[in-house]
Amino acid sequence: MSLARKISIAFAIALLGQAASAAYNSQDIRVLSYNINALPSVAKKGGSDQYEAIAQELRERRKEGTHPQVVLLQEVFNSKADVIIEQTGYPFVVHGPGRKDTSKRGKAHWSQQTRKQYSTFTNPQKFTGSGLVILSDFPILEAHHKAFDSDTCAGIDCLANKAIMMVRLDVPGLDVPLDVINSHFNSRGTAAAPKKWTLKAHQKQTDTLVWFLDKMKAGNPQILAGDFNTKYQARYNYFKEQVGFVDIGENCLALEAVCTVDPATKTDMILYNTNDKHFAAPGQAYGITPTFVARNFTGKVNGKPFSDHLGYEVHYRLTPSANLSR
Repeated sequence: MSLARKISIAFAIALLGQAASAAYNSQDIRVLSYNINALPSVAKKGGSDQYEAIAQELRERRKEGTHPQVVLLQEVFNSKADVIIEQTGYPFVVHGPGRKDTSKRGKAHWSQQTRKQYSTFTNPQKFTGSGLVILSDFPILEAHHKAFDSDTCAGIDCLANKAIMMVRLDVPGLDVPLDVINSHFNSRGTAAAPKKWTLKAHQKQTDTLVWFLDKMKAGNPQILAGDFNTKYQARYNYFKEQVGFVDIGENCLALEAVCTVDPATKTDMILYNTNDKHFAAPGQAYGITPTFVARNFTGKVNGKPFSDHLGYEVHYRLTPSANLSR
């Protein structure tokens, strides 16, 4: 039986036990993935109005008690975006690899560790870091990353030290940690490289993600979100088949009895007409089911959107496997 089939069955089992176990030791968690388009100042002129607007929305939602408890950011290349990191109330913050961080295949390491500089032809100097940040209300027990190898990129994307990062969270009410993975994959058109090169790079990055997930595997429930640049069918098909996680957009629509799509969210923006995605896999002790999905942060500042991406927020319910038969 394929991994994807096993995960689909696990989700189905979780659904059957959903009603009975919703009030029986289940735990709800809100997770936002958001590419904030905070490009380096040399590439993006202007002030910080958009970033301050994003921070303000997060602050307002925190006051209301509806804020995402975990936020995965991509394209945090500009220090002006620090307002989102520093002024939204999240006590735990982890940055992905910086410009000089690297990790050879075969070793994933702590996210703050620098092993060596890119100083040779095979490991060229990067212009920026990964642009990845995770904010959390929950204590971070572990944090690991894997910078993509120097031959795992194409075009302009090679200027950024793109990577995979994972945090292992101590969520109150859960007997095991929750693993949350953030990443940003090679673009297609904006990479300014031949499509066959960008496709090959994307597939290599997918292979690296599969390796990373296997290395970090601990039987915990897992949420995988970010800007995967999987809008194009060949990329999506390879990614979905190799990774084997459940696509949360698809899953929510299939579980309409327990999962709601925000009325302002178009269905195609949680399916295939988007590069921003959420995927998930249950753990040995917990099933994981989406209960709400929204594309948000749709506001504008001075007539301009907050970002060239929308936020992608999912509310998850984690339910102990022992309760699914109750």
